[in-house]
Amino acid sequence: MVYDSGLIVGRFQTFHLGHQSLIDAGLELCDRLFILVGSAQEFGTERNPFNIATRMKVIRECYPNKERVKIYALSDLTNEDDVTPEWGRYVLENVHHYLYKVPELMIYGNDEARSRWFDLNDIKDAAEFIIPRSRLPISATMLREMMVRDEREEWMKYVNPKLHKLYDELRMELMSVEYYRKLRERID
Repeated sequence: MVYDSGLIVGRFQTFHLGHQSLIDAGLELCDRLFILVGSAQEFGTERNPFNIATRMKVIRECYPNKERVKIYALSDLTNEDDVTPEWGRYVLENVHHYLYKVPELMIYGNDEARSRWFDLNDIKDAAEFIIPRSRLPISATMLREMMVRDEREEWMKYVNPKLHKLYDELRMELMSVEYYRKLRERID
């Protein structure tokens, strides 16, 4: 492997093949991959319908190797739109609890302004690996909308086959959120 450790941060609302491409790239390049599941304190909302246990379970279902893939919850510092160097330091402090250093590689999609999260001095020894979103144009929002419409077969095209068995469970959690119940009513 080129790097000892890599870092991916995301909300994973819901986990899809785009997220998987980030993790797969990280595993190709790093001995250990740290995944911080953000907005851990929030669930039951439009942007964050799934609880932290569900999100971590789904990732672990796809990546059961606990030695190489480390998954941890990360609560927001202020709000999920906070993209300041203070947020970056908060992320790195959380990683430090598990890794005791700055990860050598930061992995993210080009639609995210992750590099703005960090003061350059805080990550001077870290490399960035950016995967273009155009490689797999999908979003968690798109998948949630498929689930609202109960388009199981379409949804299955964009998630790891290991998650297909969880569709009913995930949809039930999604539809327990008022926003998505009302969205379903508007569709009908």
